[in-house]
Amino acid sequence: NFWLNLLGRFEWVNPAGGGEQSLQPIGGLVYYVLSPRSLTGVMEDPLKAFAYLGILVAFCVVFSLTWLEVGGLDASTVAGQLVGAGMQIPGYRRSGRSVESVLKRYIPVVTILGGVVVGLVAGVSDFFGVFGSGMGILLSVGIIYQYYEILMREKAAEMYPAFRKIFGG
Repeated sequence: NFWLNLLGRFEWVNPAGGGEQSLQPIGGLVYYVLSPRSLTGVMEDPLKAFAYLGILVAFCVVFSLTWLEVGGLDASTVAGQLVGAGMQIPGYRRSGRSVESVLKRYIPVVTILGGVVVGLVAGVSDFFGVFGSGMGILLSVGIIYQYYEILMREKAAEMYPAFRKIFGG
């Protein structure tokens, strides 16, 4: 069937050390969505590597744009937060619309650039066979950095008790 072959074609593969047979993708979309897993795999099939990287980067950009809207990080929400905090941009009126117009120039571009960088880092680390995959490393770094921020905030609150009111503690 044409549509099933478009999704993926598989063949049975015997493992080198013996054991059970497994299905290995040899074509279709599934073949290009799976990482080459090594630099040798990238050299053997560069089309697969670039297709995988392109698909991964595209999904990262779409996810980052979605997160921008869902997470309340779009220009209008951030502008409202800045105006509510009493901040303004020099040379502009102190209204949400002027701040929003300035933020609309930067936030989408930075979001797309961030999605591309995350996708490239995750994809290239998959090519080198990094332990835990690229996405796992990015997730781990994000979690560790959040813990670092929490520890620094608590340390600052201990050293300077007046900051507790600012930090909400």
